[in-house]
Amino acid sequence: MSVEPERTRALDGATKRLLWDRMVSAKQTVSTYAVILDGDTVETLELTAAQAEGIECLTCKAPCSTGEGAFRPVGRIPSVGTVFQCVACLGGAR
Repeated sequence: MSVEPERTRALDGATKRLLWDRMVSAKQTVSTYAVILDGDTVETLELTAAQAEGIECLTCKAPCSTGEGAFRPVGRIPSVGTVFQCVACLGGAR
């Protein structure tokens, strides 16, 4: 007798978006991070956890997306991850 594991249903788009929004809103605590920017300059920045983890733009806090919101890596935080800026902010000031 063979027993198949129960299949998990795929989440619909609205549920995925709700879970994403909850996760991002839980990462809005601001902390100070030493960020190693491209060119090896180090800046101390106050960032949300979402920015530090690369989920939001380093400058405008826009969530990662496509098109004008597409992200490019601009530095890293040791033991946390890579930080990004959206394409729209790349030419702007921090």
